[in-house]
Amino acid sequence: MLLKDFLKKYWWRYSIGVLFLVAVDLIQIIIPKKVGEIVDILKTPSPDLQLILTIVTGVIFLALGLSLGRFLWRVTIIGVARLFEFKTINKMFFHIMDLDQDFYDRWRTGDLMTRFTSDTQTVMRMLGFGVIMLVDTLVVTVMTVLAMGEFVSWKLTLLSIIPIPFIAIVSVFFGRIIHKRFTKLQECTSELSNITEESVSGIQVVKVFSNQSTMKDIFNARSKKFYDSQVSLTRVWGLMFPLINFLGAFSSLLVFFFGGKMVVNGEITLGNFVMTNSYVGMLIWPMMAFGWLMNILQSGRASLKRIKEVLNQQKSIVEKNDSIKDGFSGLYSFKNFSFSYPNTERIVLKDINITIEPGQMIALVGKVGSGKSTLAKLMAKLYPVDNGMLYLDSHDINDVDGKYIRENVSYVPQESFLFSMTIRENIAFSDKKIENRVGEYAAMASVDEDIKRLAQGYETVVGERGVTLSGGQKQRVTIARALAKDSRVIILDDCLSAVDTETEEAIIKSLRKETMGKTVVIVSHRLKAVKNADQIFVFDNGSIIESGTHNELLRKKGLYNSMYEKQLIEEKLKEV
Repeated sequence: MLLKDFLKKYWWRYSIGVLFLVAVDLIQIIIPKKVGEIVDILKTPSPDLQLILTIVTGVIFLALGLSLGRFLWRVTIIGVARLFEFKTINKMFFHIMDLDQDFYDRWRTGDLMTRFTSDTQTVMRMLGFGVIMLVDTLVVTVMTVLAMGEFVSWKLTLLSIIPIPFIAIVSVFFGRIIHKRFTKLQECTSELSNITEESVSGIQVVKVFSNQSTMKDIFNARSKKFYDSQVSLTRVWGLMFPLINFLGAFSSLLVFFFGGKMVVNGEITLGNFVMTNSYVGMLIWPMMAFGWLMNILQSGRASLKRIKEVLNQQKSIVEKNDSIKDGFSGLYSFKNFSFSYPNTERIVLKDINITIEPGQMIALVGKVGSGKSTLAKLMAKLYPVDNGMLYLDSHDINDVDGKYIRENVSYVPQESFLFSMTIRENIAFSDKKIENRVGEYAAMASVDEDIKRLAQGYETVVGERGVTLSGGQKQRVTIARALAKDSRVIILDDCLSAVDTETEEAIIKSLRKETMGKTVVIVSHRLKAVKNADQIFVFDNGSIIESGTHNELLRKKGLYNSMYEKQLIEEKLKEV
């Protein structure tokens, strides 16, 4: 439907371009005839120089028309192909922006980038140069054959076009192979893009572990696979085009052999022979173009299929037409809640029964992989859940619009991400109108002084993913960005791991004071930092095994108490 809808809307632009292209082809047919006429006039005992001058002048005007026509068909046909590329890139981007989190969990950045760049360009070539070659192949071939037959000799014409069917067979045969190999090449391109993106993004880890050799080996393997796929495709091209060129040249040999005899025997004039030779030269281009056309069409088909794979991705969370979009207070209720990530079987959360009241500070603690971060993500409706197990403001969360929920929830993930823009723009990401107040939110996140010490202060442009800031600064800037959103619910998903315990505790205390009346959910592995929470839920293997205040949990002498004492001992050992 993607290509069909585009052609249905912009067919008229293609029609204009094709008209110019046909006009150019018609002019090309006329010029050899005029040249042949000049040759025949020159052969006469007393050539009419005035007539020759008239014909030459006409040829010059035809050549000017040829140049203008070529300019116009390039502007129209190539222009509309570029328009498809522009619209498709936008359509893909807007589509994936609306997809749910599980799409990004499954798809790799490098693969998506290849589809946005290489694949869209390949389809663009199919709609641009492919259309040009298709029209040229059909129109020039038909016009040239008719002109040769009418102006010269049908006998010589039929002899000279003997190789054309063989060219078609060769092109179709190799076209199928090209389609398969180009698809494999694009897959290898995606893999190469993936490892490049991962290597650059994770360069700090590579450097710290001093393990460049491993990444070089992995990259070399992917690069070699890409090279082998490229060479495999080139071999097909390398065999196809010489065959087509040979068959095209064979047409010229037929003209010289049979046409030469016909000139000697007086069946055709020398001018007709020159005209025929020019026409055969014109036929060689569509013969070659047919090979290129099959190459472009097969490559374009493969890339179009890959683009459609992205556009056909569906949301895992289907919003109802009458979904609730008002009255948000932030009352969450989990009732016998169990959860598995989409397309997986492992149960991540089991029989969760908790209620989070508006205005509370809630802490989710437990071992790594116990499910606490998953529960935090589900509060922002980032993944689909079964009906009747999770309620928001007494409504099943599936009845509440996800976009509306996220407008009222500020979620700070474990991995801090900053855009390549100024710190001011990063903090005011949710609303540019608050750019003059970003200092307030930075102060609440205890990062204001750090920013002011930078040479450019809030106008400092952070590098990709915020690499110009320290880990702790980056985490606190992301918290400031979440606070600037001024949401009813703030979720901090273990986003202070890069600061020390005392700093984390101070930041959380400050947040508690500055966000009175708002719900704050903190996921943390440092128990000392969350001891003042209204309720602490202890996770273990996907279940909540303990809950209560800090003191209540200590008195229970369970997992929480064991974890807390262990962390106190670790702190004392660090001081020694």
